[in-house]
Amino acid sequence: MSWTRFDPTATFVRAPVRIVGLNGVEWLGMALDTGSNRTVLGELAAIRLGYDLLSAPTVRIVTASGVAEARLIRVRQIFALGIAVDEFPVLVMPLPTQLRADGLLGLDFLRRRNLFCNFDKGILLTLPFSRSFLHRLALSAQIFAAL
Repeated sequence: MSWTRFDPTATFVRAPVRIVGLNGVEWLGMALDTGSNRTVLGELAAIRLGYDLLSAPTVRIVTASGVAEARLIRVRQIFALGIAVDEFPVLVMPLPTQLRADGLLGLDFLRRRNLFCNFDKGILLTLPFSRSFLHRLALSAQIFAAL
């Protein structure tokens, strides 16, 4: 079980995310985005991490505002909400400055665990998936205690 606090009064849920790139490690503030299938980094964050965006492949994606192009990179590791994933593919594209986040943590990352959110207390809780009834019961007790 892992939990993270967030500001419940903010306009979006910001999570601290550690990314290992070609130039080392960066801690980024990324918005949780359950409306995004893919995790997205802003161009400046990707450049700081050491990625050459001109040589990265270009992919076409569908966004809420239409079709756009993004670069595709693979970060050495991404860690957030108690989950670490090696060699994780990430889209890179310009993000609006009004967003005030380094990127979007999308469903491709969030689907790796159960995610529980208490907006009143500003708590995000992640738990592993479980098929065992007794394990699910024990996890439920942890959820209620934490939230």
